[in-house]
Amino acid sequence: MEEQKRHSGFEAMRILSMVMIVLMHGIGHGGLGSAAPQGSAAFWIYWLLFILARVSTNCFVMLSGYYLSERKGAVRAGRLFRIGAQVWFYSMLTFCVAVKAGAVPLSAISLLRALLPLTSNGYWFASAYFLMYLSVPVLNAVVQSLDRRQYKTLLLVALLLQSVWGTLFYWATDETFVNNGYSFIWFYTLYFMAAYFRKYRVTVPSGLCLLAYLAASAAGLFNRMLALRVENALHLNGFVNTVNGYQALATVIASAAMFLLFQNIHIRSDYWRRWVFRLAPLSFGVYLLHDSDFTRALLWQLVDLPRFGGALLPSLAYLTGAVLLVAVAGYAVDAVYQRLYRLLHLPALETKLDALTARILQNIVGSKEV
Repeated sequence: MEEQKRHSGFEAMRILSMVMIVLMHGIGHGGLGSAAPQGSAAFWIYWLLFILARVSTNCFVMLSGYYLSERKGAVRAGRLFRIGAQVWFYSMLTFCVAVKAGAVPLSAISLLRALLPLTSNGYWFASAYFLMYLSVPVLNAVVQSLDRRQYKTLLLVALLLQSVWGTLFYWATDETFVNNGYSFIWFYTLYFMAAYFRKYRVTVPSGLCLLAYLAASAAGLFNRMLALRVENALHLNGFVNTVNGYQALATVIASAAMFLLFQNIHIRSDYWRRWVFRLAPLSFGVYLLHDSDFTRALLWQLVDLPRFGGALLPSLAYLTGAVLLVAVAGYAVDAVYQRLYRLLHLPALETKLDALTARILQNIVGSKEV
């Protein structure tokens, strides 16, 4: 989410990842994935698209690992304020819309959830990311202290515990604190992966990256087919979601392949590079606008993706238009929010918070490093 030196390929991936997230939510939350008869060609095509898009959240987190892992010093309070302010704005905006539409009752509990979104898990990704960002100095200390062999061991152990163990023994997911990837603990692993790629300048030919992404996604679809049979036969509720979770090995391989693919991409055109750099910072707002707990059901009920009964061609055409419209609306709203943020001189407040934090830390630990 925050960059020291902007990489045009990664910023393009940030935009693509957000569009993929909207696509994934349309198939999942929007009901298109269950509109076609289970086992039909249309059913599996929708879920193939879902799995192809599954890398999006992992890649979004990995960008932070890449950009932030070489930063020195304490966490930046100003950046935490910026994240918190943005999440609060969208939480209150969507809460007001939901109350006005009658989708959410106006009560003390719902108002408290809206006022404190990072603590109420109204946006699971934002809450997990906030906790991960708080941990950046510690994560970076680990990254910078390990040699290559130790680092490989760390990644191997983390993936064995969280990806392999957490998937094969899906009922033990909570024991690994990974929760199918919906956890700041899983974000730590993604951070370490991306930081490893940067620290050791890992590069893979683009063709091989694309092949790995497609093969891992195909494996993810096969795993879903098998898991669906097992879940139905043995009544293992939640098994399919775990097999296709963010932590699943096929998803991890596809995510790493996508990340390394875009690392190889450099946009040469000044015109397109400017547009990418202009839009990419607005991507987080797209998520906050369209996936609020308060308005999620209302949004997808309004869009009504299953309106064609799951019929393949009209549903795919409508899905494409709906995803693009939701994404464009999100970018437009966040452009307005960012303008408002600057008009209120809140970036200056970030600077003051950083300076204040530095003084407090210096007095507590005697460190001048920030």
